Parts: sequence; C-alpha cells; structure tokens
Amino acid sequence: MKTILIILTVFCLFACGKDEKDAGPELEAEAMLHADNLAADGCRTHVTLHYGDLQKQIKYAPDAESAAKIESFVGQSMEKSAVITYRLTGNKKVVECGWGSKFDAEEIIIDSIR
Repeated sequence: MKTILIILTVFCLFACGKDEKDAGPELEAEAMLHADNLAADGCRTHVTLHYGDLQKQIKYAPDAESAAKIESFVGQSMEKSAVITYRLTGNKKVVECGWGSKFDAEEIIIDSIR
C-alpha cells in the first residue's frame, strides 16, 4: 500500500509541476499589435517586433487566447503599439493574409500588454 501511495504522490508532483502550455522564458519587447484585418486584404492577428525597421522586423503569431487579448487591446484601430511580455511556444503557425498570401511565424503566448 505504501508503494502505491509513493508512486501516486510522485506522479501527482510531476503532473502538477508541468505547465499547461510548454513555453520558453518570459520576454518583454515593444511591439506593433495587428488586429485581424483579413477582410480588408490585410492579415490575421499577429505581432511585429522592430516595426520601424524593415531589416530587423520579426513577426509572431499569437495563440488563440493571446489573439483575443490583442483584439481587445487594439479595439477599432487596425494596429496599436504596446509593450508586451510573451513566451515562445516552440510551435510554428501560418498567418493568412489577403489575396491568398501567407507567412510562417513562431507562435507566442502573450502574458501582458501595456
């Protein structure tokens, strides 16, 4: 009986210690948040770092929960600048754009927007 309890306790500790979504360390950056603008030949919701410098731009695709945060923050405007804290998930996503174009981007989880 003790053996079973020990095994169950160890299993529970490992299960509780694992994050819901495997993600990297939390990062912070100034970013341009783009709302879903596919209907007007834009792109689905995405995030751009180094927005003002085309040579350094990095585009990320938010997970579903983070996309909702972006839509709420941006509101009626199509894009808005903010400081975000985020984590890379290690997954890739395809961001759909108008006229059948698309781009691959790393997926992120946004923890906060300010």
